[in-house]
Amino acid sequence: MSEYTSTQEGFQRAMEWSLSGDPNDAKAYAEALSTPNFYQIMNGKRLEYDTYVKGIAEWRGKVSEYNPVVHEFLRDGDLLSAHMTGTIKVDGAPIFFESFMFAKVHKESGKMEHLIERSVWGPVGQDPTHGV
Repeated sequence: MSEYTSTQEGFQRAMEWSLSGDPNDAKAYAEALSTPNFYQIMNGKRLEYDTYVKGIAEWRGKVSEYNPVVHEFLRDGDLLSAHMTGTIKVDGAPIFFESFMFAKVHKESGKMEHLIERSVWGPVGQDPTHGV
């Protein structure tokens, strides 16, 4: 079972790792957390595995600070849900975000088979301007 999807602490580490680090290591991140047929549905838009990995690499190239906080986490069998907020600095601009995530987890490996995420974000101290 994956250390990243079995506990809140593990999921917190995974979320910290997601947008931190070298863009060239995005595939290693995706391989550690997800199955090869993984897909993400982000705010209603489906992203296949390769597009998901490219997106992580792109974000890592823009992000200078990333501070996610997983507030709620539930793992029940092959289902995972989490609520996360945090701040991120993108191209020098401080942004606040809030995400709700729901995943199906592969029983044997503990890796995510798919992730449905609903997120909103915008400038720190203001109402969200994206994802609303």
